[in-house]
Amino acid sequence: MAVIVNNILPIFFIIAMGFVANRRGILPNEANKYLVDMVMLVTCPCLIISSMLGQEMDPSLMTNTVLMFLGGGLFFLVFYIIAWIYVVKIMKIPANQDAGVYMIMFTTVNNGFIGFPVTYAIFGDEILFYMVIFQIMLIVYVYSAGVIQVNYGSPRVSDLKGMAKALVNTCTMSTVLSVVLLVLGIRLPEVVFNAVELVGSATTPVSMLVVGMQLGNSNFRQVLGNKRLVVMSFVKMLSVPLLTFLMVNWLPIADSLKIALVFGATFPVSVSVVTISSMEGKNSVLAAEGVALTTLMAMATLPVSALLLSSYYL
Repeated sequence: MAVIVNNILPIFFIIAMGFVANRRGILPNEANKYLVDMVMLVTCPCLIISSMLGQEMDPSLMTNTVLMFLGGGLFFLVFYIIAWIYVVKIMKIPANQDAGVYMIMFTTVNNGFIGFPVTYAIFGDEILFYMVIFQIMLIVYVYSAGVIQVNYGSPRVSDLKGMAKALVNTCTMSTVLSVVLLVLGIRLPEVVFNAVELVGSATTPVSMLVVGMQLGNSNFRQVLGNKRLVVMSFVKMLSVPLLTFLMVNWLPIADSLKIALVFGATFPVSVSVVTISSMEGKNSVLAAEGVALTTLMAMATLPVSALLLSSYYL
């Protein structure tokens, strides 16, 4: 447990640095775009490649990879239904009052931008490998069933070309490349692998600085004024990981898969929800507020989840 705590604390110190740096103008809001692009286009793909190619493909890993794809798909299917029940039947939010945005916020998790570096820092390469698979299923979900979800109650026809373009991004392409190389048993030259691994190691500090910057730029007084959003976010951040644990704990699968699925469910609303809401002409401001609020809540839920999972499974 001491190891987990020692891995968690630096992450939150870096987030605090980003928060202070933003408020002091050292890392202004204008820097956010460039840092996010650097993470998503450079460091994160390198982290994916180095982590996945650091594995040894054997029958066990192949089986677990297939199971993780199935587990990720079932996760989003189940929470698609639960989100509809909670938002429409329990909260009784009408379609014309952003029910679709609330539903997709409840369902999605930020297991890419935040999830990769945090998972790598706390649990290492193996769990990150499965988290990457989880992220693939998230992307597929957001730009397919997620589009239907965000358009709940609306006859709007989505832009299929835009959806297809969003599916093909640097992280997904680096994942596909890594899986192909891993299956074929092809290794990168040592000097190339070392360079890729070194660049990938920058993902955690840069990502956490960006999270701190985004929190520093958020108007939480305004966000907290939306009681409906606060309640939904609170219920999401507590119930989704708990329900996921209850669903997977009894399954005859490797503990590493259980950790990846439950820990992946702990992350805040996916940033892609803002993109998809804007693309579909929905309330992207509400989506951005949901991302900010659940990210703040994750500062409390992530360390608790990591400690509980490590003590239970490791």
